[in-house]
Amino acid sequence: MSSATRWEKAADAYATGEHKSGRELQLVVDFAAPMGGERVLDIGTGAGHTALALAPHASSVVLTDPVPAMLATARRVLGEVGVRNAEFVEAVAERLPFQDASFDIVATRLAAHHFDDVALAFREVARVLRPGGVFIFVDTLAPEDSESAAYQDEVERLRDPTHRHIYTQREWIAFAEAAGLRIAKLEVVRKAHDFEPWLERGGEDAATQERVRARFLDAPASAVRDLEIVVADGGVKSFTDRKLVLAARR
Repeated sequence: MSSATRWEKAADAYATGEHKSGRELQLVVDFAAPMGGERVLDIGTGAGHTALALAPHASSVVLTDPVPAMLATARRVLGEVGVRNAEFVEAVAERLPFQDASFDIVATRLAAHHFDDVALAFREVARVLRPGGVFIFVDTLAPEDSESAAYQDEVERLRDPTHRHIYTQREWIAFAEAAGLRIAKLEVVRKAHDFEPWLERGGEDAATQERVRARFLDAPASAVRDLEIVVADGGVKSFTDRKLVLAARR
């Protein structure tokens, strides 16, 4: 299955699933602290929930995603609640079709682990962000333990082959600083995932989903600890990972 086809299947699930809420989404607004006149960019918008949270507090918001089906879903999600200050642009994070210093706030939430080149994407963020502007970043944190970090990447990629890599807190911060961004504040949020809906959103076939279930049941002790994997009645019920929310200044 191509990545485009996979995301077309996933678009509706992302619109109604756990991405539409959570403490890390509220922190996006709190950390950005928009005053009402800002131009906002949301990179890898998915179903548009991050842009939706910021739109009422900004003059305009531009949503980018490389998948037309995701942009169509985002357009529907924002349209259903009457958002009128949004623009939708098909683009990859590593090649943003915008002028230098053209946004006051740039955000990306739960997308960077799909980026082909995180360092290049962060340099693009710095390029399109005006001096003094703020970058709001949210993504999964790899555990410090190398065994459980490798396991988490393995099951994420098995469940969804468009997954690239998750990084530790130090590594995510290093990407931002190397792009010339200065960390202003950060918070780590624990996020619990009901297992079967999480698995279904990956869009894989039944055989692959069964492999993911088996791998969770056979997880190393370090991963059971770090991901708080809950098993009951012979099946996986949930796991909990950590999301890094940070604000960085240009």
